[in-house]
Amino acid sequence: MIADPGTRNKRVLSGLAAEITLATLPLLVTSFVLIHLTHFDGLLASPEWSFGAAILFGQTLAKFVSGLVSGGKAAPGPVSLILAAMIVFGIAPSLLILVVTLQATEQHLPIDMWLKVGQVLLFIAAAALYMLLGAVSERWMSQSDVGGNLKRIDN
Repeated sequence: MIADPGTRNKRVLSGLAAEITLATLPLLVTSFVLIHLTHFDGLLASPEWSFGAAILFGQTLAKFVSGLVSGGKAAPGPVSLILAAMIVFGIAPSLLILVVTLQATEQHLPIDMWLKVGQVLLFIAAAALYMLLGAVSERWMSQSDVGGNLKRIDN
C-alpha cells in the first residue's frame, strides 16, 4: 500500500529532524558541562558550534547529491549554484571559524562576539538547509524505483 504524500512528507521531515537532533548531542553535553561549571558565556564560544555546522553542511551536500544521482531531474545550473554556495558560504566559513575559535581557546584568548554569533548562526543555517535540501533529496529519491530508473511522471 502506498502512503499518501502528506504522511510520507511527515515521515521524511521526522527522519531529517532526528538526524539533526543527533548532531546537536555534542552541543547539549557541552552545554550541561559549561552550565555545571557556571561558564555559561563559554557556551557560545564553544567550537562545537562550528564543528557541528561544518558536519551538517557536509551531510546536506552528500544527501543533496545522493538524491540528485538517484532520481533527480534538476537543471545543472541551479544545482551547481546550490553546491557552490554551500561550500563557499557554509563549509568554508564554518571551518574558518572553527580554526580561529580553537586557536583562541588553546591560547586562552577571548573569543570575539562576531565569532560566537557567527558560528551559532552558521549552525542554525546548516540545520535549516539540511531540512530543506534533505526534503528535496528525499523527494527525488522517492521518484526513482529500486533499480534506479526514473518513474515516468505524466503531466
